[in-house]
Amino acid sequence: METPDENTELIEFFVNSLLSWYYQNGRNFPWRETRDPYRILVAELMLQRTKASQVVPVYLEFIKEFPDVLSLSRASPERIREYFSRLGLEWRAEKVLALAKILAEKYEGRIPCDRKELLSLPGIGQYISAAVLSFACDVPVAVVDSNVVRVLSRYFGVTPKGEGRRDRKILGLASKILPKHSHREYNFAIIDFAALICTPKKPKCKRCPLREKCSNKLL
Repeated sequence: METPDENTELIEFFVNSLLSWYYQNGRNFPWRETRDPYRILVAELMLQRTKASQVVPVYLEFIKEFPDVLSLSRASPERIREYFSRLGLEWRAEKVLALAKILAEKYEGRIPCDRKELLSLPGIGQYISAAVLSFACDVPVAVVDSNVVRVLSRYFGVTPKGEGRRDRKILGLASKILPKHSHREYNFAIIDFAALICTPKKPKCKRCPLREKCSNKLL
């Protein structure tokens, strides 16, 4: 029996439909208007468990005060905590400062575009490292969180085991279908699609461009 990652027709329809939808309906955020690794890293650190609309004003003020790694590395823990507490993420403040100091001392203020090096840094896990690589470094890596897992599992009919974003089958599928030449747009597309159409509760199936081939039983 053919598995989802072997069904080229299903994959092509998914990717093409998703990208077409994104070009017409994708959201616009300040961190998407840059390829600066530092700014993208800051955004991703703030976006953890936080709505993007809430992050925008805090992000803009933060970048204005700390425009680069070196300025951030000299900040006081209290000042960083003030920003992150506005997002309910005050617990991240110490890691953010520790991260900035390492980047300033070891990398001369640069953000490494290497998965292994990124993962060795405080506060950076699989998702943030993938986001930095795809959005800033132009490395074709699938960005996978619980929202992306929801879209993939519904459309392809794959049931993740345990924590979906760590499930090998889901991660393998996400990597297999990733369009190498438009990975950045695709990753933005599936994130936005999960937020606007394929929502956790009451997904907007009637407006879904994937409906024709989606395996979701709600259809």
